Amino acid sequence: MRKLFISFVTAVLLTNCSADSLMKETELDLTDTEKVYSDITLTRKVAYDLYARMRMGRDRLGSFGFLANIGGSPCMLDNATDDGAGNTTRAGGAVIPELEKFIKGGIDASKGLIGGDHPWIFYYKAIRSANTFLNNVDRSPLEDAEKISLKNQVRFLRALYHHELFRFYGALVIGDKELDPLLYDEIKRESLETTVRWITNEFKELAEPGVLPDKYDAADYGRATRGAALGYLARTLLYAASPLHNASGVTWREAADAAYDMIEYSDNGDFYRLYEDPTTPEKSYTRLFNTRANGEVIMGFLRAPANDLYGMMPAFDPWNVNKELLTCPDQWLVDCYDMLDGSQPILGYESNTKAIINPNSGYNENSPYANRDPRLAQSILCDGATWPLVNGKPATIDLSKSYRWGSGYFLTKFLDDRIDHRKGGTTYMDFPMMRYAEILLDYAEAENEAEDTNTAREKAIAQLNRIRRRAGITTDLLAADYNQATLRERIRKERRVELCFEDHRFFDIRRWLIAKDVMRLPAVGIKKINGEYQRVTLDTRNYNERMNLAPIPQDEVNNCPNIYQNPGY
Repeated sequence: MRKLFISFVTAVLLTNCSADSLMKETELDLTDTEKVYSDITLTRKVAYDLYARMRMGRDRLGSFGFLANIGGSPCMLDNATDDGAGNTTRAGGAVIPELEKFIKGGIDASKGLIGGDHPWIFYYKAIRSANTFLNNVDRSPLEDAEKISLKNQVRFLRALYHHELFRFYGALVIGDKELDPLLYDEIKRESLETTVRWITNEFKELAEPGVLPDKYDAADYGRATRGAALGYLARTLLYAASPLHNASGVTWREAADAAYDMIEYSDNGDFYRLYEDPTTPEKSYTRLFNTRANGEVIMGFLRAPANDLYGMMPAFDPWNVNKELLTCPDQWLVDCYDMLDGSQPILGYESNTKAIINPNSGYNENSPYANRDPRLAQSILCDGATWPLVNGKPATIDLSKSYRWGSGYFLTKFLDDRIDHRKGGTTYMDFPMMRYAEILLDYAEAENEAEDTNTAREKAIAQLNRIRRRAGITTDLLAADYNQATLRERIRKERRVELCFEDHRFFDIRRWLIAKDVMRLPAVGIKKINGEYQRVTLDTRNYNERMNLAPIPQDEVNNCPNIYQNPGY
């Protein structure tokens, strides 16, 4: 099936295809099913094209820029959290209305959530296409074995679409069959419990041995696997057990057991593991994002080799020319990175956001980036850092110069320091929709919440230490140093660092019910004045608790009597 998968990748990656053209290609089966399902090539195309619907964004081909893409620079979803510095940092540059709504508390039901679009509309269109495929593929001339394989893959994708909708909206209309839009009074939004149980039951059935492959040959890399079904089952249960969704009836023990099942499956079968780079193991964390096929990525949104994300570097020569800068980390995130020996440099904050320094950590305010968790330097370009190739030579960040530095930090997590983007160099930068490190963090969180015992904390911390050792931190965490509450905060901080700007923080602060606290704080950056670092306020923010869930498009609520709106809209 090598040629067939290449066709799918081409459909996803062609740079001259718009989101609209992809939608029209997939919806071919909705307008002429007789033609599509009598043609092997068209039948396969519809199935493979559904992979392009895994992730919504303003430009799905770019896939990183969930909120916006301007000139190749993405505005990521997590830029609308306490990890992000907010809007553009280029003088005279664009202000992103989608971002402003999220950080100023301006989300409502009357307008599109992302530009003129909604995840609700995007994913239900994908669900409709998936159901049309499932209802018609049996009459195609494909061999029976291929029909079964494609049906299981499409069923997985349909469950994944529901999972993404659940993350935004909570309770859903279950799209397990084709809905007749004329029978609008029969379209019903189910309870949260029914929604979650339907999604998890789908993933459970798909995770049974033999339903989906454990692995594919290299030519078919990127398709749905048994491990992906186990992973999405674990994540769905984790979200459902969280405070925001406790009406689901899911327990933390269910979530912990599901994550542990995935860990046992991965470790015992050698299917997934934390990536270790064979040539530069000290850079394993950053290299995994530029290595197309590796054992850590469970599900990725595949892209052609590119250099578009280098638009997140400073928006002036030599780094970039006339670029917008739409995504920047902030000081709150930088403060979360431990010292190299595992000690915490920042213990808290005074009322004016002044950091409380841990005197035993070795942290030096005059040299704040020295001896830190190696993931800091592999994720964020800080003052004094040198990037090896920028238009033919190294370039160094120097905040003492009077450029417009914005937050003072630049996201380089997904970039490859072996290429020169100004000379046209490209690299793999696939969006990691799910990777094994997340599963370890899912288990640690759920196990700690499920049971307030030292044994549970030892199990949770064992997974954290696996991640921290890969990162290069020299000292393990010890269960004896924590109780349930303090370990909860440690797990959340580890999750924030390891998974930064991978679309997790946006949902985490909501499901933990802490968005009302962290999103009412100002964004904070760093400046260097007369040789000294000073924390500066970048913007003020507001948060309305109704934004823990996204609003259903008001037209949907008005037109369907059994689709109720989320609270507060």
